[in-house]
Amino acid sequence: MNKFGKLKSKILQKFTDAYASGNKSEIRNLLKLIKENKDFTHLYLFYEEIENKFITDKETATLFINEAAPILIAQTKNISKFCKELDKKIGDVICEENDLYDHLDVLSENDNLKNVHKKILAKQKIVDHLLIEKTTEESIPTLVENENLLYTVLSGNFNAYFGNVLTEEEKDELLSIISIPNNELKSKFNELREEVSEKMENILKEEMNEDVKDKVKKVTETLPTMEITKFNYYKLTQLKNGL
Repeated sequence: MNKFGKLKSKILQKFTDAYASGNKSEIRNLLKLIKENKDFTHLYLFYEEIENKFITDKETATLFINEAAPILIAQTKNISKFCKELDKKIGDVICEENDLYDHLDVLSENDNLKNVHKKILAKQKIVDHLLIEKTTEESIPTLVENENLLYTVLSGNFNAYFGNVLTEEEKDELLSIISIPNNELKSKFNELREEVSEKMENILKEEMNEDVKDKVKKVTETLPTMEITKFNYYKLTQLKNGL
């Protein structure tokens, strides 16, 4: 069976594919199954929270992950049977790797002498991630938050978000990004990131308010560390369009 992080990525890909193809019944059936298991939903949203979480100092970040680790083990064990059944229902889905999820999966394993070193490295990587200030819409007006499709679904906002919040042009753009083959995503992503980075550097040369300049600098600093995902690609397109 796939570990939770991999399963989470498969679910998201399944939802995006179903939305792109207009298969609403598949979305409803899978969503109903997931929402019936509160423990699964809570763990899913925890992984989502960690992805966007920022802690200002290393001591607090380390304490946070040390406290969370035993809860992760217990929670993962509690939903293992449900995850196996869900994994079978989803079937084979090609999805992108997520290093952060892999590290969280390591912490979710039962403690034993064989995985001590692996767990230490995973904790260090997660702490490093928590210490990075995440870019949000508040940091710069033209930057869109990395909205996670399943997060909106679990929050009951799927139809509202995609049906009412996005314009037709935005829907078409998002669907075109979803359809990018995984083997082409890396080159396209790096090309777009370089283009956005050059534009941001040119903006910094212009006269502007110091507060705005600081925000632009923060955004520029986050670009090299952005994970290559289709949602981050969408975020970059929105940033580019707003420059």
